[in-house]
Amino acid sequence: MWPSELSPTDGGQPMGGARKVITGGHVITMDPVLGDLPDGAVLVEDDRIAAVARDAREFAGADAEIVDAAGGIVLPGMIDSHRHTWMALMRGVSADESLPQFLAGTFYGTGSFLEAADLGAASTVGALEALDAGVTTIMDCNDCVNTPEHADANVDALQAAGIRAVYNYGMQAYEFPRAFASHADRLKDAARLRAERLASDDALVTMGMLFTDFGILPFGEIAEEIRLARELGVLRASHTAAATTSILLKGLRELADHGLLIPGHVHIHCPALNEQEWRLMAEHDQRVTIAPETEMQMGMGVPPFRAAIDHGLRPGVSTDIVCVGSGDLFAQMRLGLQTQRMLDNAKVHATGTMPWTIGLTTRDALEWATVNGAHTLGLQDRIGSLTAGKKADVIVVRPRMDLVRPSHMTGAVVLQSSAADVDTVLVDGEFRKKDGRLVGQDLAAVRERANAALDRIREGHAKLPKRGPEEIAGWFGAAERMASRNFSDAYADGIPA
Repeated sequence: MWPSELSPTDGGQPMGGARKVITGGHVITMDPVLGDLPDGAVLVEDDRIAAVARDAREFAGADAEIVDAAGGIVLPGMIDSHRHTWMALMRGVSADESLPQFLAGTFYGTGSFLEAADLGAASTVGALEALDAGVTTIMDCNDCVNTPEHADANVDALQAAGIRAVYNYGMQAYEFPRAFASHADRLKDAARLRAERLASDDALVTMGMLFTDFGILPFGEIAEEIRLARELGVLRASHTAAATTSILLKGLRELADHGLLIPGHVHIHCPALNEQEWRLMAEHDQRVTIAPETEMQMGMGVPPFRAAIDHGLRPGVSTDIVCVGSGDLFAQMRLGLQTQRMLDNAKVHATGTMPWTIGLTTRDALEWATVNGAHTLGLQDRIGSLTAGKKADVIVVRPRMDLVRPSHMTGAVVLQSSAADVDTVLVDGEFRKKDGRLVGQDLAAVRERANAALDRIREGHAKLPKRGPEEIAGWFGAAERMASRNFSDAYADGIPA
């Protein structure tokens, strides 16, 4: 029976705007009340999920476009809670780099010459790659805002791609020839972008701020960034404790002592947090997102899923940069889950016995990329589950090698799927991918623009000085000493009561 409040017609005329019924697939709602619906269906009206049916026959005869998900799995759009689209053109360039190598060369090197137009081309590629892989929402960390034009180019690209995004205006400074004259000028431009481009918190692209890496600037300047973000009312994020054994990117105690560890702050990576710092994270209602592939390769430390969970936090999962690994969130779920299972099992083995059960499940991993991701970005009331009233961000995963149906639906999604299996993507109720192909984009033009930009980036890299291991170690050590000095500034006027 069609629900009375969603009657398909009123006086012979369709009610509301564009309607779609996604039917024929196995629906994994990620809603704790609805659960999984093997014969369910999802009704989309305009940009919202109007209703979710346990039995698809409830929507029979609806005046709506039918989206046939037969043989597929219907899911909420996935949420990548930390991605740098500005680096999306340099695929695999850092595949064999450690964190210090990456920072000294690829990161600061690219930032020293990257022009706004080329950043825009990269952000377009990064956003479309995410959509193609079933990622409907990203926290886009643009830590290469060399000029106001760089910020605008990134926002333009996200809006044109049609992805849902929190655009994080980055405070990091580079030796760019036309960069902001001062830290104050950069803060002023962030306020300009909020007022002129991203004033609405209900738009598809909203604003956040990515703080300068903790320890790089005097403590007072970091405090200015955090206070401005609070004043602007935008999401706050930082790369935190991303270098095990190093003081760089630490500072949680200093922030807490000054009332700057504000609830909802998103901390990226976090493998180097100690027990005291994890307690601070929990006590101050902080968020954490983990990028397994980058952390494991670059020597950041062990992806801290277990530490976050054990302290009552709800970790998100993220792709970080395609300079290193996959822009496919399925791969990050899989790598993170299986690595943490291995570590948990090793603790059992150390007691002289075998693990009789598996602690973390594929459902847990799927939560990282859906409901936890929404919670991480403060968007839990809008996205993350297939729940009536939430935004219509929906994907259909249909196994490309469809020779036999899956026996464990969540397991098939997390452990056996890739971007190639994503058949359909809706964002705000609009198709972004259909029948396995991106729609609404001139992909040939995107490709031409992107490769031209990559040529210019390669030319820029060819002119950069090459640093050997000893020089990189000296550079990193100098940064650590600077961090020690900057963190001590927090107590220049004594220890807060």
